[in-house]
Amino acid sequence: MGSRKVLLTIGAGLVSAALFYLGTGLHPLWPLLWLAPIPVLAIASQLRPIVTVLLGFTVFFIGEMNMWTFLTRGIDLPLGIVIASLAIPALVFGVGVAFTRAFIRRGWLWLAALALPVYWVTYEYLTAIGSPHSTFANLGYTQMNCLPVIQLASLTGIWGISFAVFLFAGTVAALLSGRGEPSQRRAVTFTVAAVLGVVFLFGAERLRNAAGQLVSVALIAKDVSLNAYLGPQTQTLELFNEYSDEILRALSAGTQVVVLPEKIGRLNESGLQQLDAVFCSVAKATHVPIDLGVVRQTSSGAFNSSRFYSPDGKVEANYDKHHLLPGVEPEKPGRERVTLDQPVGRWGLQICKDMDFPLLSREYARQGVNLMLVPAWDFNLDGWLHARMAVLRGVENGFALARAARNGLLTLSDSRGRILAEVGSMPGQFVTTRGQVKLTPERTFYAQTGDWFAWLCVATLVLLALSLLRSQSANQVN
Repeated sequence: MGSRKVLLTIGAGLVSAALFYLGTGLHPLWPLLWLAPIPVLAIASQLRPIVTVLLGFTVFFIGEMNMWTFLTRGIDLPLGIVIASLAIPALVFGVGVAFTRAFIRRGWLWLAALALPVYWVTYEYLTAIGSPHSTFANLGYTQMNCLPVIQLASLTGIWGISFAVFLFAGTVAALLSGRGEPSQRRAVTFTVAAVLGVVFLFGAERLRNAAGQLVSVALIAKDVSLNAYLGPQTQTLELFNEYSDEILRALSAGTQVVVLPEKIGRLNESGLQQLDAVFCSVAKATHVPIDLGVVRQTSSGAFNSSRFYSPDGKVEANYDKHHLLPGVEPEKPGRERVTLDQPVGRWGLQICKDMDFPLLSREYARQGVNLMLVPAWDFNLDGWLHARMAVLRGVENGFALARAARNGLLTLSDSRGRILAEVGSMPGQFVTTRGQVKLTPERTFYAQTGDWFAWLCVATLVLLALSLLRSQSANQVN
């Protein structure tokens, strides 16, 4: 490799790595991810396959270092697990760059533009199916501040977002390679530009105000130490009493529902009876339903629960969290969905990590839910990202979101992903945010059809791989 090529390769790698570092992670700058793969993809056709894989691996690994502090300190993972969690997707990306290179070198610009998008969506989808963390690392969440783009999720789920981003990058890289006939280059340019143009136009149209009823929501949270959570039951009941007093103090006229955080405390059956008595009384006195999180310690085991108190002073519903954090939450998982028919629509209950899993929210949407109430508990550093993951479930399925997180953000969003109210929780003091959200009577295409787009990408990847194998076989024969 000549010195000029070495310098170009190093330069392309550094630019891509910097763009990945800034365009992904806990607080991504969304436009940068559209550009991040282009330098390394563009130079790949001039490199040997193994060099291409190593370059792609290095670039992506460096970009992922924006998660280092969160993984090592925020959630305190062992060093070996941290390195593996960074190295595996980096290696997958490196192979994806080499996969795209093969099409560029053959001058197959159409397939080169499609190669990385379908490859990456397939990887993300299969990972989500098998991972206990589902879609946590999905690059689609990097686009949450670009409202027109994320509307695509209402058609394709999250899978269409990273596809669109990498389609742009793959197309530009293929064109920069100089390969292909002029007519082919023009056709690829205009077709991909038209597809992405339709994505943005569809998003802009979907963001126009839709009909619906307004609901006034209050979100309340207070960060406390882990010792307070693990403390004696008398201390836990005292904290719950503080929440009840704060509701009475902070509630404004016209509020139609209050949401409190996940796992405010742990209570046995007698303590739960006392909790229910307090919040049934508060809900009846204020004529406002209340949703809160508590760990129920019963004779059959412990459950991470969401309790819903109706304005007539009753425990109307109990929901047990389905998806528990491995190694952290020893409770038993729930199995049932809970919906609540209200005068202004049908509401659903989920808890924190449940919202990482698209299927559960899609099942709620098929039941007609148009507002999701979500007590949550985050890790401070991931507050923005984890809140936006939940917000995207609303975009995919057409429901609004009221999410109250301790050690995170209190977030109210509509079915288009617009943030209507948001504030960070604070240690040792109550934080309240209020807002009105419009509930739209909508069944999105994605909610009705499921992960059709992801499976389309899987099938397309298989066809692309077969085309490469046939090409290699034909070259060996010749």
